[in-house]
Amino acid sequence: MKKQFSLSRLSVICLLSSVFVLSSCGAKKTISTATPTPIPRELVITDDQKPTIKLTPRQDGHELTLTISQINSLFIKIEYELIYTAVDGGLEIEKGVSGNIESKDILNGTAERKILLGTESCTNGCKYKYDSGINGGSLNLTLITEDNQVASLEMPFTLTSSKGKNFTITFR
Repeated sequence: MKKQFSLSRLSVICLLSSVFVLSSCGAKKTISTATPTPIPRELVITDDQKPTIKLTPRQDGHELTLTISQINSLFIKIEYELIYTAVDGGLEIEKGVSGNIESKDILNGTAERKILLGTESCTNGCKYKYDSGINGGSLNLTLITEDNQVASLEMPFTLTSSKGKNFTITFR
C-alpha cells in the first residue's frame, strides 16, 4: 500500500506543477489606450504672408545660400528640402538636402542656411565630394505655425552656367 500512496502523491505534485507552469503560458490581455497623433492642418496663405526666398550660388557653384526673409511671425518653424539632379559616373541621380529652421534661428524675420551640393567628411580634416552636372531642381518649404497648421510652397529653379559670376534666384 505504501507504494500506491507514494505514486498518487507524486501524481498530485506533477499535476499541480503542470497546472502552475501551464497557467503562466496563457495569453495576457493588456489594455492600451491609443494616443492619436494630430494631423497637421493645411493653411492657405496670402501673397503678403509668403516670405521672400533667395538661392544664391557660391562663386564655385558647389554651395547655395538659402535666404528666407520677411518671415511672418505666425510661423515658428520652417522645413526645407532642396531636390536636384546631378550626374555621377555618367548617370543622372536625384539628390537632395533637407533641414529645419527653428524660431530661435529667425532673426528680424530672416533666416539663412548654407546648402552644400555634395558630401562632406570631416573625420581627419574636411574632405568634400562635390556633385556635378546640376542644372536645377526644386525647393520645397513647409511653414509651420504654433498650432500645427502648415503651409507648403514648392518652387522650381534653374541654375545657369555662369562661371565666375554670382547671381541670385529670387522667389516671391
